[in-house]
Amino acid sequence: MKIVFITPVVPFVDGGTSAHIYHLMLGRDKNISIDIYTFNNNHRSKDDIKCVEQELDVRIHLIIMPRWIRMLFKMHLLFLRVFLKFPIFYYLKLNQQTIQEINSLNPDGVWIYGEELALITKQFPQYRRVHTLPDSEAMYFYRMLQQRFVTDDTMLYWKTVFLYRKYCRMEKAYDDSSSVTHHLVGLADVNFIKNNNPKIDARFIRHPHYHILNPNRELSFHQPKIKILIAGQYNYYMKQEADLLVEQINANVNANDNYLPKNYVFTFLGKGWEKHVETLKDAGYEVEHITFAPNYQDELVKHDIQITPIAIGTGTKGKVLDALANGLLVIGTPYAMENIAVENGVSCIEYHEPQEVIDVLKDIPSNMDKYEQMAIKGREAILTIHGRETVSKQLFSMFQGATRIKQ
Repeated sequence: MKIVFITPVVPFVDGGTSAHIYHLMLGRDKNISIDIYTFNNNHRSKDDIKCVEQELDVRIHLIIMPRWIRMLFKMHLLFLRVFLKFPIFYYLKLNQQTIQEINSLNPDGVWIYGEELALITKQFPQYRRVHTLPDSEAMYFYRMLQQRFVTDDTMLYWKTVFLYRKYCRMEKAYDDSSSVTHHLVGLADVNFIKNNNPKIDARFIRHPHYHILNPNRELSFHQPKIKILIAGQYNYYMKQEADLLVEQINANVNANDNYLPKNYVFTFLGKGWEKHVETLKDAGYEVEHITFAPNYQDELVKHDIQITPIAIGTGTKGKVLDALANGLLVIGTPYAMENIAVENGVSCIEYHEPQEVIDVLKDIPSNMDKYEQMAIKGREAILTIHGRETVSKQLFSMFQGATRIKQ
């Protein structure tokens, strides 16, 4: 099978969306050849690109961003987006030379990455196409509008309303022909888009896991203190829930209960956590703060538990997958755990109120085996259901039997 893949970024082993597509390709069957056409918006060097070609056994073709978009950036005219009906990159199209070059490859299908590249999807009506979004941006802004910190901020509220309407219009304009499948990594995202655009074929496929340092690593919590990790930047994705959680952890000590400080050490990995670090230190906790880890996986496996207090988001959370795959017990909010094949109380802990986290942390030291087994089951679930080969097979099955569509 021959696939042409069109993407804003060069697939790369680390780096958010670029890592997502990297690992999907890494897990594919060897009989699938891929030519990648990319704008290289993640600015990978020539050496990086050569390495990726070798690692993934692909050919990478660089394409130039249209001049009008480059001029907007160069002249700092991005404020003009306010006057556009759709997000700016929705208007992006490939030039005729690139289209002819792709046609000359006679691919079995065309795979497009990025929710805003919908017009490029429409440039190849004769092929079977898969459009990986991978999330619903409209749903993201819809969820933002339900958050207290958004409604309390007038400027942020109206900005969110503005973007919500823009992305809703974009999703309603997606190609609804039978030769296009829209691929998402969130079930709620699929339902939201289909409600917005009932005629499109939208499907949920689980997010593949990324790196596993040692899939057979023996899992046993550290002693005398269990190590807890809170990973990610302190921004509005986490701010609201993180504030509530740290306040509750601190209040537990202020109630003359020193059980948690005696049994746990906290590590914050990411920028912006200074205030919370000092708050917990003043309360008597042992706390570390790492703003950047050169090797994230090495740092991750030094811990036993990851708490993920995500307040807002869509799709699948990569840091949660990383933690589960590497054998950490994950305690997270519903948004942190959604779309991941784990079960509350069996292979993870899902919480709705910060006091639930306190109750679990108080129970763990006297029931270590129970929670270590949860971590083991979480790892097993991710390796089995979120495995790269498993997920990649599901994705590329959308192209199987693909033939040119008669015009």
